[in-house]
Amino acid sequence: MNWAALALGVGLAAAIVVALGARRRDGSRAGIAVAAVLVVVACLNGAAPLRGLLDPDYVGYSFGLLEARRGLAVSLVAGGVLLLSVTSAWIAATRRSGPALWIVAATCSALAVILGVPWVRDVVQDPAASRIQFGEYLTIPGLAATALMLGLIVGPLVAGAIWAARRA
Repeated sequence: MNWAALALGVGLAAAIVVALGARRRDGSRAGIAVAAVLVVVACLNGAAPLRGLLDPDYVGYSFGLLEARRGLAVSLVAGGVLLLSVTSAWIAATRRSGPALWIVAATCSALAVILGVPWVRDVVQDPAASRIQFGEYLTIPGLAATALMLGLIVGPLVAGAIWAARRA
């Protein structure tokens, strides 16, 4: 099975659902931007819940501070990240304010810590040694990985947590 295609398909489906919700409920631009980052996180975790159960050759799951060996543990951990990311993306895209945004703030904060702590540790030790690995087939190395993590994931998650907490 093409696991990358599955992950992209999950991400695309999440993006469509979130976009339809935002359009229908007149979401704010900031909320839609936060939702977009959360959809990227969902996409990064799109294949792991199923792959953990079906692929006997799967090497295990590692997403920042979260790790799981093969099987059901992968499905539970990655599935939890996927579910929280998509749920929070929906809330961020469809709400301008209200207590539901505390879920978004908590999700963004948790993901920023889960992804940011190992990233900062790697950058402090050796920025050129940083890497983003998608399964066993695609690795983004060095400074490109550092820039992508800060600019596209960790930075926007921190900004999303602040935005959601202020609007909650």
